[in-house]
Amino acid sequence: SLEPEREMRSLGRRHRALAALLVLAVALGRADAELVAHSPTTSFPNRYARNICSLAASTAEEMSECQVQSLYGTQDGRVNMTFGEESCSVTLKNCVPGVCYSFRDATAAAPRDDVPRPTGGPSASFFVSVQATAGASVFAHTNAGFSFKASAAEVTLTYQTRTCADHFSYRGRTGEQECRQSFAAITEIDAGTPWSLTC
Repeated sequence: SLEPEREMRSLGRRHRALAALLVLAVALGRADAELVAHSPTTSFPNRYARNICSLAASTAEEMSECQVQSLYGTQDGRVNMTFGEESCSVTLKNCVPGVCYSFRDATAAAPRDDVPRPTGGPSASFFVSVQATAGASVFAHTNAGFSFKASAAEVTLTYQTRTCADHFSYRGRTGEQECRQSFAAITEIDAGTPWSLTC
């Protein structure tokens, strides 16, 4: 009769459908396993990432006295840096003992909204910390920048810059929050000018 044949055909179709679903499940499982190994992308890339240290002692003949240069370049007296630089150190050369040197934080005057921030949160400074660990008798770090009085020809500075997330959490509603690129972060080091910081 035709009835057994119909049942056999129906059973065959079910087996093929189950086999197809099994193949699909295995493929999806492999895809999921491959995706797990990748970092998820977000709307704010690199907000907590660490970057390489950008500053080094200047080697330019006319600007070598207690001066820095950046891997990302300097333009119009502004030194380019990045967010998330950690455990960084730079030894300045040819400093004059007794002279007060300083650089200004070029981000200090960036606009922000009027929403109150909690005590102990990120400040206006681009740096989490910056200090003179050798070759300076005194130093000071404020939102305006950093100053130090040299006590030797070589002065070592250590620093850490804020993450992109910390920086923009202080500034609030900034139109474009660019985390990946370098930008003008500090001024070049100077001494005895009208815009120099005091020691």
